[in-house]
Amino acid sequence: MLDFLSLPPELIEKITNELEGIHKKTLRLTCKLLNAIVEHQLFANIVIKYSNYQPDLICEQLEALAIRSTTAGRHARSLEIRGFSPDSHLGARSRSRSVERARGSRSRSRGPLAETHQSNKGILTYLGQAISSLSKVQEVWWHIGVNDPQWAQIVVMDSLVSLPFLEVLRISLGGAPASSLRLEQLTNMRKIAIAGYCADYRQDIVAGLGTLILNSPQLTYLDVGFKGRANGNDLSTLHDLLSDVPPESPLALTHLALQNWGVRLDSVILPNLRSLETLYLHHNVDTRSSPPVDLDEAAIEELVARTAACCSSNDEIWDALREEGIWLKEISTDGVTAAFLDYLASYSGLQKLKLSSAPVNDGLASDKLAMQFYDEVLPRHAGSMVSLEITPEYEGKWCFGRHNCASLLHCTNLETLKIHINSAEINRAKKQDVWTLLEIADDLPHLSHLTIASADSESNRGGRSGNPSIGHIYRVNKEITESVTTFGPLDASAISKVITTPARDYVARSDQNAGGGLWYRSSMSGGSHLEL
Repeated sequence: MLDFLSLPPELIEKITNELEGIHKKTLRLTCKLLNAIVEHQLFANIVIKYSNYQPDLICEQLEALAIRSTTAGRHARSLEIRGFSPDSHLGARSRSRSVERARGSRSRSRGPLAETHQSNKGILTYLGQAISSLSKVQEVWWHIGVNDPQWAQIVVMDSLVSLPFLEVLRISLGGAPASSLRLEQLTNMRKIAIAGYCADYRQDIVAGLGTLILNSPQLTYLDVGFKGRANGNDLSTLHDLLSDVPPESPLALTHLALQNWGVRLDSVILPNLRSLETLYLHHNVDTRSSPPVDLDEAAIEELVARTAACCSSNDEIWDALREEGIWLKEISTDGVTAAFLDYLASYSGLQKLKLSSAPVNDGLASDKLAMQFYDEVLPRHAGSMVSLEITPEYEGKWCFGRHNCASLLHCTNLETLKIHINSAEINRAKKQDVWTLLEIADDLPHLSHLTIASADSESNRGGRSGNPSIGHIYRVNKEITESVTTFGPLDASAISKVITTPARDYVARSDQNAGGGLWYRSSMSGGSHLEL
């Protein structure tokens, strides 16, 4: 123990950080030095949540934080708020059962029905003081449940304003009204992430978020995603958030993630993106090409005019980035077009790339984009790429095959790879496709995680019935599993790799039933390796 304590405190902290909570609690009793280090780890993250199984527990927790000097108050740097309403953490099946029971009945799995407890009174009494007592908190992750009381939003927001070091805000919207979520009360955020949905998203979220961004000059991380498709007056754009930022002191955003938003990169927006390194762009909204059918002619004309001013097509976005010389290190997008590939081909140094299916209506156009990517684009970034995920909806040239083996082998620094299989080329007897992909995984020196997935058959594109797709994917998934578990015996280097299939994860294990040596077997203890 003396030798261990002679290590630098930073190294001791890294070692003890790998221990499970129960061992950390025991270690606290050893000496003052270890207690100080481990105590900080145990109480660095505080979680406030309603428990259907122990409905009084949240009141006891909040009361302790509010009226006593606690260890958590001294050490908490991160706060997670997981909701205040009954049933907010149960599945739909459990919720439906709770509704069917008589109001005064008792549930064997949940204890007394939460409605019979006075939890709301206790929460309201102590919630604000409890959050304010965590004065050193720097990061808050708030899950707003669909059944959370409206007053909880007011109390939480008023309390967050009192936290002097708060700089990271993450909010998950579960569908509840958010009219009391006054984001404009906060200031000086460095990271903001808001996901989910609420009824009046543009009015309740976007307006306040724009003010919060304006009052956060050091903001570098912005992640906003609307769960659903915005139409008409619900359309939110990047201009709604950044147009008021003073042009003489733009933001230095390094991470931008947008889902179901309108984006136009013009002289107002681009100054805030000069330092951009990461861009996630999914379901980009451009209603000029496909206005909503449920609007009248006047409403459509107004929407198209607004869209033209604040929204661009995917092609226009990537052209703007290329012309401005903004070279990204990480990209995730479903907007795979010729302009996007031209942007990627114009520079080198991309590290992480995640592509969803290309938005084209026929297989030939999709295959043409895929061949351009593997032949012209990927070689430009082969030396820097550490993570590559390609997830097409249908089989074709985006999938793994002989046409892209050489390109993948050149990515010698690749650590994670996800790619789909073309069922037409599966032939284990000739060691093609899945086996060939596993051989490539062996040859990539830094690859630690390979994910092999299936795609729908090209013949099912545009089909009205899902049955052929379900049957096809099931057959391909089964073939993938059988290919992985019959590939071997493996070299010792396979021990450091995880192979993920649609069935489960596989790791290298000794298997005497297969003749000895290492084989890919289920990572689940005692599990069969052929289940699907």
